[in-house]
Amino acid sequence: MLLLLVVHMTTLVESSNPPKKITVRITNTLEDNLDLTVHCKSKDDDLGEHLLHPGETYEFRFGRNFFQSSTLFFCGFRWPGDPKLHYFDIYSQKRDECSKCFWTVKKVGPCLYGQCFLWHDS
Repeated sequence: MLLLLVVHMTTLVESSNPPKKITVRITNTLEDNLDLTVHCKSKDDDLGEHLLHPGETYEFRFGRNFFQSSTLFFCGFRWPGDPKLHYFDIYSQKRDECSKCFWTVKKVGPCLYGQCFLWHDS
């Protein structure tokens, strides 16, 4: 009986707020035509390093956390001539409302649809 109640409640919640697949796309728009190395992770997944030549993109998809607003992917970025490893939360369910989050990366920081952010450097 309890199992039926849980299944029924889950169905009601899912039908009122269906989970969305999120697409994150990162495009290398660094000045001076530099290569960009990107390494993204979540608490549970390490997506590995990806080398992006000027104008190239890296894209990944995932489902949001259905029961709480806690989905978070963070990335490290580096490029030749800059010894720092730059960090940024590339997707935060608490911050981002996009289901297609298409980022461009510049030396000053990542930009989402024209709004640029500063790096969270360590």
